[in-house]
Amino acid sequence: MLKQRIEALRVCLKEHNYRYYTLDAPIIPDAEYDRLLRQLESLETELGEPIPADSPTQTVGAIPSNTFRAREHTEALLSLANAFDESEVEAFEQRIADGLGEAFTQDTLFIIEPKVDGLAVNLRYERGNLTIAATRGDGRSGEDVTDNIRTIADIPWQMHSGEMTVPDLLEVRGEVYMSKTSFNALNTLQQANGAASFANPRNAAAGSLRQLDAKITAKRNLNFFAYGVGAGGRDLAASQSELLDLLHTFGFAVQETAMAKNSKELLARYQQLMLQREAMPYEIDGVVYKLNNFDMQQRLGAVARSPRWAIAHKFPAQEVVTTVNDIIWQVGRTGVITPVADMQPVAVGGVTVSRATLHNIDELQRKQVYAGARVIVRRAGDVIPEVVKAIDVDENAVFPALPEHCPVCAASLFRVEGEVAWRCSGGLSCSAQLKERLRHFVSRGAMDIEGLGDKLIAKLVDEGKLTDIANLYELDYQSLSAWQGMGEKKISNLYTAVEQSKTQTLARFLHALGIRHVGSATSAALATHFGSLDAIKLADEDALLAVPDVGPEVAASIRSFFSEAHNLNVIERLLEKGVSPQAPKIQLNSHPLSGKTIVLTGSFSAIQRRSAQEQLRALGVKPASSVSKNTDILIAGEKAGSKLKKAQELGIEIANEDQLLAWLDWQ
Repeated sequence: MLKQRIEALRVCLKEHNYRYYTLDAPIIPDAEYDRLLRQLESLETELGEPIPADSPTQTVGAIPSNTFRAREHTEALLSLANAFDESEVEAFEQRIADGLGEAFTQDTLFIIEPKVDGLAVNLRYERGNLTIAATRGDGRSGEDVTDNIRTIADIPWQMHSGEMTVPDLLEVRGEVYMSKTSFNALNTLQQANGAASFANPRNAAAGSLRQLDAKITAKRNLNFFAYGVGAGGRDLAASQSELLDLLHTFGFAVQETAMAKNSKELLARYQQLMLQREAMPYEIDGVVYKLNNFDMQQRLGAVARSPRWAIAHKFPAQEVVTTVNDIIWQVGRTGVITPVADMQPVAVGGVTVSRATLHNIDELQRKQVYAGARVIVRRAGDVIPEVVKAIDVDENAVFPALPEHCPVCAASLFRVEGEVAWRCSGGLSCSAQLKERLRHFVSRGAMDIEGLGDKLIAKLVDEGKLTDIANLYELDYQSLSAWQGMGEKKISNLYTAVEQSKTQTLARFLHALGIRHVGSATSAALATHFGSLDAIKLADEDALLAVPDVGPEVAASIRSFFSEAHNLNVIERLLEKGVSPQAPKIQLNSHPLSGKTIVLTGSFSAIQRRSAQEQLRALGVKPASSVSKNTDILIAGEKAGSKLKKAQELGIEIANEDQLLAWLDWQ
C-alpha cells in the first residue's frame, strides 16, 4: 500500500513538472506542488528503500520539449530546498554550523536575495560573447532560446569586461521575469485580441521566452536578473556578494541584497521583504539565503537536487487548493448578486479564509465551481480572496444556478444588456443595500438631513431601528436618548432635520431614491420636464426619452425602478409619513442663470464640481472651463487659483459655494 502511494505521487509530480517546466501551463499552485513533494519525501523516508534517480525528489525540472533544440549545460543547474517556517530556517543554520564545524563562527556571513518568480536560464559566453542561452530543463539540459534571450535588454550580447580578463567559457545563471507593469499591459492586449489571459507573470514570462518568433518575445518586455555562475566561474570571486558585483560590472542586472550573521537576522530581513513585496515592480515568492563564502560552499557540497549551503524561504502561499462546501448568493450594497464559495478553511497569503468571491454567474460557470469541487484560491496582499478555478472537475457535478429572486428581499432580479452582473430590483426595500441607500438618501445633494452620519446610520440599521428608508420618518427618538453621544440637543436637531426634509424639492427626492444611472442632473431634468412624482412614475420609456440627456439605458433603468412593487411600496409609505416632494415652480430656461456662461473653480465641500456642472446644464446654464470676457459668473470654491485672479481683473461677477447651492435649489 505504501509503495502504491509513493508510485502514484511520483507519477502525479512528474506530470506537474512537465506542465510547469515544459508546457508553461501548471494546473496547481506552487504551494500544492510543494505539499505533494514533501509528502513524497516523507513516504520515501518511511519506506526506507533506495530512491530511484528519476524520482521527483531526486530530479530538477522536466525533460525539455521537442519544440526547441536541446542544449547540454556544462555544469548542472540545481534547485533549492525550501523552508516554510522559522524553525526550518533555524534548522538550516544549524546544519551549516554542523557541516562547517570550527570554521563556522559568529562572523560567518549569509547573503539574502529576493526570490524572483520567473524562469531560470543558463547563458553561455565564449570569450565574452553570448553564444547559447538555454532554459533550466531537467537541470542537465534545456531548450535553446538564444534568439529570444537576445531580445532582453538586461542581458548583454558581449560582456562589458573593460580591463578585466574573462574566462574563455563562462556560464551565467539567472532568472527571466516579467514586471507587473508589462504583465498587466500584456493581459490587456490579450483581452483586446480575444486571446486567453495569462494567470501570473511567471507563466507569461515562460510563455513569452518560448515563442517560435523572437519578434513576439521582443514585444513582451522581459527582464533578467543574474544570480550565479556555472562552468568557468569558480575562480572569478571569493564570495557570492563579490560575484554579484562582478556580474553587474560585466553588464548584468542584479538584485539588491543584504547580509546576515544568523537565523534571527535572516528572518528579520524576510519580514521586511514580505512587507515590501506588493510595492515591488516584479513578483517575488520568497527569499533565498546563501552561505556567502565560496570555499565554505564547496566544503558543504550538495545533495541529489539541491546545494546544502542555500535554501529558499517561501512566503505564505498566495494560491492554495481547498474544497467548496457550498455556493452562497450574497447581495452587495448596490444590489449586485454575487456567488460566494463557502470552503474548507485554508491558509492563503498568511490569512485563514473560508469564503471567496466568484464575482458573477458567468465567472462561476467559466471556472466550473460547484459544491464539492476542489478549487484553487488566490489572495495577494490585502486583496479579497477569490477562486481562480476548479481542478479535477467531476463531469457529473451539479452546477449552481442563479436564484430567481433576491435571496434577501425576494424582489425580482434584472441584468442590463451588455453587463454581466445581475441585480436586485428591490433597491429601497432590500435590507442588504440599506446602509448604502440611507447614506445616499440623507446626503447634502439629496434629502440633506444633517446629523445622520455613517456611524449613526450603521447603528440604527444594526439595532433594527431602520429596516428600510421609510422607517426614517417613524423613528422612536426617545429610545435614542439611551445611546452614548445622543444628547437631548443632538436628538432635537436630528428630528428637525428629518422633518424639514419632508418638503425637499422633487429633483432632490428623485436623486435620493438612488435610481441606477440617475444622478443629480438627470433628476433635475426629470423634475423640470414632468413637474410631478406621479407623472414620472407613470411615464413610459418613450416619454422618458423626451427628457434632455435621458438615453435608452437611463430610460430603461427608471422604468424598471418604478415597475418594482417593493420600491413603490416604500415610496407610498414615505408619502404617508408626510414626505411631500415640492414640484419646480419654474419651467426649463426660466432659471435666473439660464443662458448664462458660468465657470466653476476650486474645490467644493457639499457637491462635486462635475455634478454641479451637470445640474447647471440641466437648468439651461452654459458651464465653461476657462475664464474669458464672455464669462458671466465665476463660482469659486476653496483654493481657487488663477481663474479667480483673471475674473477679478476682468470685473466678472464672483459667487461662492453657498450661492451655487441656492441657485441649484431655486424654485
